[in-house]
Amino acid sequence: MDSDVMQVDLVVERIRHTYEVDHARLWRSLFAFCGSRQITDDAVAEAFAQALRRGDQIDDVAAWVWTSAFAIARGELKQRGRTTGDPLMDRRADIADDDEDIQHLLRRLAALSHDDRELIVLCHVGGWKPRELAPVLGIPAGTLRVRLHRATARAREILEGEDQS
Repeated sequence: MDSDVMQVDLVVERIRHTYEVDHARLWRSLFAFCGSRQITDDAVAEAFAQALRRGDQIDDVAAWVWTSAFAIARGELKQRGRTTGDPLMDRRADIADDDEDIQHLLRRLAALSHDDRELIVLCHVGGWKPRELAPVLGIPAGTLRVRLHRATARAREILEGEDQS
């Protein structure tokens, strides 16, 4: 009995530590990815709740929570797109209260594919290095670097194209 309680305490402490270290960065990254406070709040909360339920089945809590939160957000964006015809509809209301620069950046990021936006956000907002992120996403580091390079080039084209118009 005491060993079970100690095991639960260790699991809770690992998840608490991940929350303290990663929560703010994860929230900012998810918000940059999806542009919706509601989706961001729900996805982050659900990812940590699932981590608590899974307990010691998770080896790398941070990687698992990040992967889960993005998967939850992607699913919600997909669902909203299916039901409303416009997955960005609620995002416009969410970003209305933010300053103009954030609104502009989120609109520009929305022009990228989900995959490109996710890579750019994870690496440039979330601070993940490609060699750390590759095993989390289950792809070779070289492949991830190529995809990130191409996504960054597409983002640059979008932003520079707008500046020239």
